[in-house]
Amino acid sequence: MNSAGNKPTAPVELDVRGLVCPEPVVRTRATLEGNPGKTVRVTTDSTESRDNIARFAANRGHAVVLPTSESGIYVVEIEANVAREQPPQESGRVVLFASEQFGTGVEELGKLLMQLLLRSLNEVVARPAQLLLVHGGVKLAVDGSPVLDSLLKLEQQGVTVRVCGTCLDYYGLKAQVRAGQVSNMFELAEVLLSAGSVIRI
Repeated sequence: MNSAGNKPTAPVELDVRGLVCPEPVVRTRATLEGNPGKTVRVTTDSTESRDNIARFAANRGHAVVLPTSESGIYVVEIEANVAREQPPQESGRVVLFASEQFGTGVEELGKLLMQLLLRSLNEVVARPAQLLLVHGGVKLAVDGSPVLDSLLKLEQQGVTVRVCGTCLDYYGLKAQVRAGQVSNMFELAEVLLSAGSVIRI
């Protein structure tokens, strides 16, 4: 009698090394959807990609084994949930920051207004659910930012701050991030499309 049916199923291997945002998450999602109930092992060479993949899988209800690493290579092991993936829940009011200034015109005034705005967001009753920092807006979350304390206080009060990883790479600022979580375009797109409302600054 052949006992092969009793052997554990080999993990599904997915290699996303060298791929840029949002491809690692997009391919992970497709692989999980195509292999319900199976173990998916995702190999990447980026800590950002590793964290994005692990966060995405956990948010979808999949079981995630803490990533292992060896010589700069990371493996995220995911137990794919058999249940069909559900769309993300409405994320409430989202504020999109695409600049380090509030408004256009005089730069000095715009930066001052941004400081006042973020300070005020800590005081108002109806705080946003999430802040998305893209393009020049990522500069708000790094070393030396005059609004860093305000962002950190908002996080302490339950506001999620997501910072575009591609934008940080462009400006060479990823190592200087001090507030929020480095995000990816797939995640940012989902937040925008599931938002109750989006306010662009």
